[in-house]
Amino acid sequence: MVEQVAVAGFDRNFSYVIHDGTEAFVVDPTGVIQKVFVCLEEKNLRLTGVFITHLHFDHYAQLQTILKHHKEIPIYMHTSGLNELHISHSVGVDEGTEVMVGSLPVTTLYTPGHTNNSVCYYSKHDQTLITGDTLFVEGAGRVSSEKDAEVLYTSVQRLKTLPEETKIFPGHDYGSREHSTLAWEKEHNRFFLANDLGAFKKERL
Repeated sequence: MVEQVAVAGFDRNFSYVIHDGTEAFVVDPTGVIQKVFVCLEEKNLRLTGVFITHLHFDHYAQLQTILKHHKEIPIYMHTSGLNELHISHSVGVDEGTEVMVGSLPVTTLYTPGHTNNSVCYYSKHDQTLITGDTLFVEGAGRVSSEKDAEVLYTSVQRLKTLPEETKIFPGHDYGSREHSTLAWEKEHNRFFLANDLGAFKKERL
């Protein structure tokens, strides 16, 4: 199960608590992290790990606060980012890596473009997808070059193949609603509606 927490942060950030009813991971700890702690306490959840969607500081700004209270919990991020944070108990994930959040399996989808270490976390069991800055409600992440736009296009096309009932949980509150479904994005997201790479690059660049 996914709990969306509006933590404000640098720009309408969301953090998440993903859990099986007993054990939980925090996704992208940032902003007013006390709201995340309240969520964990109210639901009587034991924090056992952290997922990071990508290594822009606004998505892990409160990681050290988490580690003050939970010193040795594993921190999962894409393997290409392991040398950036220098945390001894960080764990690299890549395409298809499955991590157990208690009894809930969560699969990593490697979705570069916004950054080269961007990943999404997918729970087939709950049909939920935490997208970081790869995909927003009715939007997609910024890119810094034409090449990155091409890479992001491939990542977006890949996400479009997931079941339409998949619930989309983005890294920022940028759309007309806080979360959506893949079916909604296929109808309302201009990056999904771009029917080829050229149209996508025109929208993104």
